Amino acid sequence: MSQFGDNAALQPVLTKLNEAYEAKHPEVTVTIQFLSADDEQKTLPTALASGSGPDIFDYDAAQSALGELATNGLVAPLDAYAAKYGWTKKMQPSVLDRAKYGGKQYGVPRSSEAVGLFYNTAIFAKYGIAAPTTYAAFLAAADRLKTAGVTPIAFGNKDQWPSSHLIGAALHANTPVQTIRSLESLDGTATWDDPSVQASLAIARSWATKGYLSSNFNGVAFDDAFKAFYTGRAGMFVEGTGVTPDILQNASKPADFRFVSFPMINGSLKQQAEGGVGGAWSISASSKAADIAADWIDFVHFSDTAEAAWLKAGVLPTSTFDTSKVDVAPLLQENVDVVRAAQDGGGVGAWTGYTSSALVTEAWNGAAQQFLGGGRDAAALATTLDDALTQARKKK
Repeated sequence: MSQFGDNAALQPVLTKLNEAYEAKHPEVTVTIQFLSADDEQKTLPTALASGSGPDIFDYDAAQSALGELATNGLVAPLDAYAAKYGWTKKMQPSVLDRAKYGGKQYGVPRSSEAVGLFYNTAIFAKYGIAAPTTYAAFLAAADRLKTAGVTPIAFGNKDQWPSSHLIGAALHANTPVQTIRSLESLDGTATWDDPSVQASLAIARSWATKGYLSSNFNGVAFDDAFKAFYTGRAGMFVEGTGVTPDILQNASKPADFRFVSFPMINGSLKQQAEGGVGGAWSISASSKAADIAADWIDFVHFSDTAEAAWLKAGVLPTSTFDTSKVDVAPLLQENVDVVRAAQDGGGVGAWTGYTSSALVTEAWNGAAQQFLGGGRDAAALATTLDDALTQARKKK
């Protein structure tokens, strides 16, 4: 079961790799079911609990998703397979840890993702703006664009979740990643009223009060804000690597767009980034073909053919795969560079407000929208989130 029901462009990639596996193993038949991520989250836990679920599934690796399946004994530990196929050598511990619970490996992360800063080089050149590679340059660019009558940062939060990426960019540029990971874990002790977290929230709010964001952003859909950026009506876009294929496909001049690490605000910290993994391959605890399932995962994820196919499709490797072997668009290679800069620096933290528990996510959506719109301050937002986090940690 794959959650590529949301992404038609990736379905042929997996289908072709699966056909190659079946050709190599004619005694094996693998049937793929494509579902949207939402539909999968609604149906998979029940199917696994009844013993009728798939042998292999691609699932959100968050503690609130795969972590719950692991806690309830519905997914098989993969440590023996990780050793057999060398997954522990191919991926950094920080990547593997995204699908590890209770000290055991329950998933194989299939894509690396990070939030960074996209910008339009044509617009920057027109107004003589330097690349936003430092926080000072980012603020200067926003001010110059605003003065020129150009929306500095395309942002639409009608769907509520985009606030996680915007505020998360500030959080990861200003707060130690260890604090963020603790904050986004039910096993952690950090809370939203942490002084560094509070300061980061206030920084993100300042971008709204200074007029850097799209007008009436809480009433603008994400897709509309994104389109405004790639059609040249905004100078910058704070978002994750996952939108790059859409820019390459839909922008009239894809070469005008660049992607850099969101610049660090706290200069004492090494480069960090919000993000994680786009999903993880796991095996049902009730599967009667676990050995074949593990072999299939290794083939469609780690063979050089597979790594190259996924990269060309815009799926960034979780392994140390040498991307110079593949001829890809500069923007896509910049995605890889940003992810690896964080992995090699301070680290990739978490998906802000979306990693620990559905209770926190539910609290985040409305409260963060009000916060960015001026309806509550950072302390009030933190109180709402801490109440939800405390409840989630007690229920753990």
